[in-house]
Amino acid sequence: MPDNAVSGGTVDELYRYPVKSMQGLAVESVELGLSGIDGDRSRALIDVASGRLMSAKRWPRLLLGVADDIGITLPDGTHRPYESGDMDRVLSTWLERDVALHRVAPDVDLSYEMTFDPPNDDAELYEIPAPSGSLLDLAPVHLVSQQTLGGGVATRPDLNWDVRRFRPNLVVDAAGTRSFGEDAWCGRQLRIGSSVVEAMQPTVRCAMPLRAQPGLESQPALFHALDEIHANHLGIYLSVVTPGEIRVGDHIEIYS
Repeated sequence: MPDNAVSGGTVDELYRYPVKSMQGLAVESVELGLSGIDGDRSRALIDVASGRLMSAKRWPRLLLGVADDIGITLPDGTHRPYESGDMDRVLSTWLERDVALHRVAPDVDLSYEMTFDPPNDDAELYEIPAPSGSLLDLAPVHLVSQQTLGGGVATRPDLNWDVRRFRPNLVVDAAGTRSFGEDAWCGRQLRIGSSVVEAMQPTVRCAMPLRAQPGLESQPALFHALDEIHANHLGIYLSVVTPGEIRVGDHIEIYS
């Protein structure tokens, strides 16, 4: 390890989400490009009437769909490959509105809608642009530590802190740090596997962690708990400096 680097722990879990706001995949490795993880949020649903990205921030039912690298499975067991000719019709029937499955394109800029009062689904909606040419909310990669999730459980054991509520790409064991210790990495570069990333900022939480998912009930009280514990932040966003591969078990080096 170089003299200006310190250990940040190891990678415990990795996740990709092939379709924005649907259930994703636990994987053993991911490939990072400059725009993010290959196969992560590479597709999304478009609301035909508005032309905007659909997110579970506004459309909670999306979290009940399961997306893998082959296609989408709906809660009733209906499965369609991505190239199926009736995919849009099937999804539109499920969501009871006209939708279209869209694949990320570098020359297409889109936006999504969300409220700044997450527990209140009737609050005013605001249009938020996705990063240019992407289907992301803000940043290419999202990281959270086991220590942060464990701190939530210790502080509010009455709530469910299942990792799926927070939809990270990387879950790390930041040995020796306290809950929310990854916040201190912001502004520094991390070497993970053959990639280098930069910690950008703590992740402000929206309505997503409050939503029902398969096996998880709706939990609006989580918003108030996060606000009291850590100003409604959990995890950090990363940008990609050097593309490469990250594998479960890889060590993390943090550079000053």
